[in-house]
Order: sequence, then C-alpha cells, then structure tokens
Amino acid sequence: MKKVALALVLLLLVTGSALAAYPEKNLQGYIMWGAGGAMDNVTRAIVPIAQEHLGRTIILQNRTGATGAIATTFVANQPADGYSILFGAENPNLYKVTGLSQIDYDQFDPVFLMMANVGVVLVGKDSPYTTYKELIEAAASGKTITMGSTGPGGLPFVATTMIEKIHDLKFNKMQFDGEGPCITALMGGHIDAVAVGLLAAANFIKSDSVRGLAVISKERIDSIPAVPAITEAYEEYAPYLPWGAFFGAFVRKGTPADVLEALRAAFQKGYEDPRFDEFAKSTGAVKLGLSGDKAREYIQQNKSVSAWLLYDAGGAKHSPEEFGISRP
Repeated sequence: MKKVALALVLLLLVTGSALAAYPEKNLQGYIMWGAGGAMDNVTRAIVPIAQEHLGRTIILQNRTGATGAIATTFVANQPADGYSILFGAENPNLYKVTGLSQIDYDQFDPVFLMMANVGVVLVGKDSPYTTYKELIEAAASGKTITMGSTGPGGLPFVATTMIEKIHDLKFNKMQFDGEGPCITALMGGHIDAVAVGLLAAANFIKSDSVRGLAVISKERIDSIPAVPAITEAYEEYAPYLPWGAFFGAFVRKGTPADVLEALRAAFQKGYEDPRFDEFAKSTGAVKLGLSGDKAREYIQQNKSVSAWLLYDAGGAKHSPEEFGISRP
C-alpha cells in the first residue's frame, strides 16, 4: 500500500508539473544593443506592460557586442521553452552575407514586431534643395553631392546604396561613426544630405534644425506629416518597401505553440496600451504590431532588400544566393 501511495504521489507531482500554466517562473530578456539606444528604449517601454499580462517579471539585461550577434547566439543556444527572449533589431538579417555569424532570425520565431524606424532623407535647413526630386536631379546632372554615411550594414549606408542603385548615380560618401554625428555634420554644413532613421531625426525636423525631403516609405508618417513619402516622387522605390530598422521580440525556434501564443498575447496587449502609444508618438517611430506569418514576411522583405543592396555595393563577403535570399 505504501508503494502504491508513493507512486500516486509521484504521478500527481509529475502530472501537476506537466499541466502547470506557462510561465511558472520569471523570464530572461536579452537586449542586443546598449542602454539608452533605440532597441533598449523600445524594449523597456513595452516589457513592463507585457509582463503585467504574463503575471511574471521579464528580467532585462543588455548583452551587447558584434552588432548584436553576441545576444543572438546566446539566446539561440538556450532551451526552446519561452523563458529566454531576444530583443533584437534588423541586424541579424545581414549576418550571413557579411560572414559575421551563421545564426540569424531563421533560427528564431518572432514573438512580436513592435516598431519600425523608417529612413528619412535630410538636408540642411538652408539647403538649396527643397524637394527630393531637386536633390536627385542635381546629383544626376553631375553635381557633386556629399552624403553622410556609416559603415556597411548601417541604415545610412544601405539607404544611400538604395538611392544610388535606383537612380544609377553616385554620391560622394563621407563616413561617420553613427547617425548622430551624421546629423551634426549636416547642420554644420560639412555634408549636403544624409539618410538616417526617423528616431534620430524627428526632433531635428520638428524644430526646423534640418529639412526632411522624403521618408523612405510608401506612406507619409504621422509624426512628420509634412514630409512626403519617397514614392510620391519616384514609384521606383515601391518594390524595396517596406524597409528600415525594426524592433522585435524573438524566441528560439521550436518553442511550444501554446507558449509562443501566451507571449504574443501579452505583447499584443502591451502594444495596444495607451502608455505604449504615448511612447511611440514621442519618439516618432512607426508602430508595426506584427506577429506570426506577417512578422516573418516583414523580416524576409527586409533581409532581401538589405542583403542584396549590401552585396551589390561590395559590402558583403557572400552572395545572398548562397543562403537562398531572393532579390527584391
């Protein structure tokens, strides 16, 4: 009888454990970029709301390095149980073609894509170019236009490469360490134009410190409605769009469907919360709200555009064809 009773107790314990609702414990969140950056700010805006609906804390830490590959690789090697979340941007989409890592978002399931950082083409406030067409026509006529840029893979570099490819022209590119230095150089008159993320540029546009000529989007952006969409000037950009930086939450592929659904539901509620709305409005970012197949399609579109533009510009070590990445 004692053995039977003990067996029943063990069975109940095992069954109870198996049926326990996720999450049974706090979660770990790994942010691929440093404190104070756009990825960090978006994560720390939505996580406190999402965890209210999960009923557990998501403990955040910034695990930086190698353009986000350190955090990406770390989470890819954790159990696929939903307790380790990667908070990442678009950077892994270029890991394979640049030779940085063989681990990218193909090894993950997107939980939720929260926001996008759309590119915007800027000139100085006193620039002679008042429209995007004027800037492009000047460059096409042979006039030397100095464009600010960053290293290969950065939004300014890829956006400038897109512009050059579509219009079959070349800018005199001046490289800087980031978007902030690019904007500073623009305001100082050291460059003629630059394409940067709207998160970096919105406040400068609103204060009339710089002039926004076009957002790299099919539609105008609510936070800067006076700046035209780039397709208003040239429809040739449409096949490359949507494109830009994005911010999302990911778990290792193979995470149980019910766990993934619980996470998605919590982040969906965080996304819809007025507190997150206010954050989005204050930063100028574009809300996405994508999960499942729509999120995967968005990520693949971004990968296709970025990988091929980088490769065509000579900034990639490997052809996207090697990894089955189709041309946009």
